[in-house]
Amino acid sequence: MEAAPFSKSVRVAVGYSFEMLVLEGEPDPSLIDEQCHDGDTTYEESLLLICAQNDRDAIRAAEELSRENEVSYQNRYNQQVTWRFLKVVDCYEMPDDLVHGAELYSCLHTASKNEGADEFLRKWFNASLETESI
Repeated sequence: MEAAPFSKSVRVAVGYSFEMLVLEGEPDPSLIDEQCHDGDTTYEESLLLICAQNDRDAIRAAEELSRENEVSYQNRYNQQVTWRFLKVVDCYEMPDDLVHGAELYSCLHTASKNEGADEFLRKWFNASLETESI
């Protein structure tokens, strides 16, 4: 079944929301491995496609969807994990005629003059120039 195209009368916006991972308790020492990042704080950036009549409705819808996705569970290190919605930080209109190669989102980052491209990628995206692209 094919998805219906967006109506021209509906504003198609992307709500850009942040969630934070909250860990409670100490990891079980017998389970700690190289994947365990105890002491780090993890934030998730989510781009949500929202159909709404205006920015206010799009932001409200993004907030509602993000809150619905809050979850708690026990991780493999026996810690309580909670993903908690923080805030919708941006909202912008998408073009009505989405075509191959259309830009969906752009964000400028500022880095120190002394920070090289590899350091920047590692810091912001946990990536490196040496690793393969996704």
